[in-house]
Amino acid sequence: MEVKIEKASIKDYDEVIDLGNYVFSHSHAPTDFPSILPKLYKKEHFMDGIHYIVREEGRIKSVVGAYPLEMEFSGKGSSGSNNISPSLSLPGRGIGMVSVHPYSRSRGYMKELMKTALDDMKKDGIVFSCLSGQRQRYEYFGYNPTGSLYAFSFNRQNIMHSLGPDWKSKLSFRPVFKEDEKILDMIQAFHQSKTGRIRRQREKLFDILSSWQSEIYAVMDGDNPIAYFLFITGRTGEKQISEININKASLLKNPSLYAEIIGLILNMGTVKNIQVLASPLENEKIDQLSRFAESYTITPAYHFAVLDFARFTDPFMKIAARKKPAMEGSVIIQIGEEQKMRLKVSGGLGSCDAISHDDLSHDGITSNVIVLDRVEALHFLFSPLAQYKFPVISENSFLKNLLPLPLSFEKTDGI
Repeated sequence: MEVKIEKASIKDYDEVIDLGNYVFSHSHAPTDFPSILPKLYKKEHFMDGIHYIVREEGRIKSVVGAYPLEMEFSGKGSSGSNNISPSLSLPGRGIGMVSVHPYSRSRGYMKELMKTALDDMKKDGIVFSCLSGQRQRYEYFGYNPTGSLYAFSFNRQNIMHSLGPDWKSKLSFRPVFKEDEKILDMIQAFHQSKTGRIRRQREKLFDILSSWQSEIYAVMDGDNPIAYFLFITGRTGEKQISEININKASLLKNPSLYAEIIGLILNMGTVKNIQVLASPLENEKIDQLSRFAESYTITPAYHFAVLDFARFTDPFMKIAARKKPAMEGSVIIQIGEEQKMRLKVSGGLGSCDAISHDDLSHDGITSNVIVLDRVEALHFLFSPLAQYKFPVISENSFLKNLLPLPLSFEKTDGI
């Protein structure tokens, strides 16, 4: 049997989509990739050379997609100086549509395609990769769930006691359509104002926001849009606001806007309970939501693999140092055999720099080295549970003050 590993081209679109739909429908639930993820699988968005495929006798039997991503950072330090350049971005690739035809399983196709995709990422200077899926299945390739995502739960009683039993709102909602250019411009501006974010192409924004079967709503104050949210109904019927952003000027005038908007959502149809997601980078949102939520949970943000830890960690060090009073200090971390880096806070500025294996401290800071493997490093740097696994965090005042670094990932940008 002739077996070939290659990359799919535009002409393979129908066969790639058919295989993905068949495999996921067979293994999980009825699946139609172009409707679930239009940002990736609408024909006009399908890209040459990003799907790794195995052909048996000319027919595609396995697929692994490696989709380009960019993580962007911007903002100013507490001193007013530029702590993170507005142009700083990290190249990444998201893994998706991992599919093997049921009749071609146990032949090692998925492992071979994942290895090829990761080898190409290293050659191309990719800094990070991410995906969703069963934890142990992808841990072999260096992926692991980490970071933080807050989920606040609300019911109607929370709103009634927060706003009063007779509360009323002059706000209204309306769906957002592809033709609503001004509202989509507003949504893009909200996204661009975030300290850390996945880059979203404006020309694809409607399809990005519509992915994962999200409904897009604008919050209207009369004829003026002041906010938006993405509403998702899960497969088991749970209701979730995966993304909500409010105009800052409107929020200053009315600090109860989050409660009003969530209250109006809870009055829609049969919605009795809802979750609202927030990232650790959204201090103000977390503060507001925590004031009237019934409860909250903290979950891993996404599954990550990091190929260049120093480059990936540096912007999060800068953010962490400006989010709270940062203790001065430094530690050296060695990851595997090939990467060594220094976490440092000096003069109120955080940084992470790659250093050579024979580099010793010249600034009076200890050169003791913390040795971790790649998966351990993900947890050590970014997991809120790291202090329970790594006693050195609790024992080191600098690390205890600094970690976890505020890594998150918005559901909208999932692959």
